[in-house]
Amino acid sequence: MTEQKPTSFISVFVKGFLLFCGLALIAIVVFFYVILPTPPNRTNFKLFSSDKNRCVSIITMGDTRYIINGNHSTVPKSDYIKLDISSISSLGDEIGVCWNNGKYQWEIVNDKAKIIDIQLDTLIYRFHTNWEEDEHGIPNSKKYHKPNCGTIGLLNMKNYDDAIILEN
Repeated sequence: MTEQKPTSFISVFVKGFLLFCGLALIAIVVFFYVILPTPPNRTNFKLFSSDKNRCVSIITMGDTRYIINGNHSTVPKSDYIKLDISSISSLGDEIGVCWNNGKYQWEIVNDKAKIIDIQLDTLIYRFHTNWEEDEHGIPNSKKYHKPNCGTIGLLNMKNYDDAIILEN
């Protein structure tokens, strides 16, 4: 007969502890990659009018943002506004848009952005670098909460109005 060596309490404890750590690590990986939703894409997304007849593509590369007329996944040679967004905090990064407001096919604001280049027909499309101010000089987005208008917060990609369809 073969003689079995007695297993020590410490070796059983170490094996059990390593097994527990391995299972806990697997559970954490499953939680982060399967259960939690994927974060929104803040660097390349599209805003559509509620009837989907108008589209603006927004592409951000570092501190440069392009607001492009139409449905694009890359920056075209024309029909865009190039912005410096280095002065915009992630908490305050919000875009407002109005579709077909009578004078323009779309009118967009990105507060605190600086225009670098305009390759867009400014008689048809309008862009603002500041929210309109109320009678006390306080910036507000009231103009963009009317029919055919809306705002979107880029920190959490939250759409605040039904007049904008966000595609990410």
